Amino acid sequence: MPLKAILADDHPLVLVGSALALRTAHIDVVGEASATDELLALLADRPCDVVITDFLMPSDRQDDGFNLIETIVKEYPRLSVVVLTMINRPAALMSMLHRGVRGIVDKRAPMDELPIAVRAVAHGETYLSETLLDILHETDEASVAMPGAALSPRETEVIRMFVAGMSLQQIADREGKSVKTISRQKRDAMRKLGVDHDGLLLDYVRDHGLV
Repeated sequence: MPLKAILADDHPLVLVGSALALRTAHIDVVGEASATDELLALLADRPCDVVITDFLMPSDRQDDGFNLIETIVKEYPRLSVVVLTMINRPAALMSMLHRGVRGIVDKRAPMDELPIAVRAVAHGETYLSETLLDILHETDEASVAMPGAALSPRETEVIRMFVAGMSLQQIADREGKSVKTISRQKRDAMRKLGVDHDGLLLDYVRDHGLV
């Protein structure tokens, strides 16, 4: 029997191209969705072996990103989950794997890589696009190992104020600390999160709903 897959992506061209690649490889696409709510409805209605989903899609219930992954893994533990994404931040990739994702395919990779990933995860393997593996291998080992490490209450508060738009000086004035201390707390938090500059920090906070 052919593998059965449900596919979800809010970009029509990606959805069409992915479905074509899967069907060409004799993988049965039993459902297609363009939003999180549609995907969850399909999963509840149609049996499948693998679910392939974009990481961030429109949702009325804020169930995208890591919340979506956790929902699928919890409610459908026998399903293999493949994330189709352009995200290449090591912290985010490792967090996906830690939450039960079995495969991560780079949207920039050739589309015929998707069925290879689907077959791999269906047989119990873990699959990452070569480009994503290279990113993880090139990242400092300590930084990659620490995503998900708990921030201290003080680090969390500093990050919360920083992403809200406050400068380090403003945070220091508010907390009655030196700028050097606040800078160290921010730097320690970023190291724990596996990000190395402010743009990635803002992305990480958005993706994880950290604060």
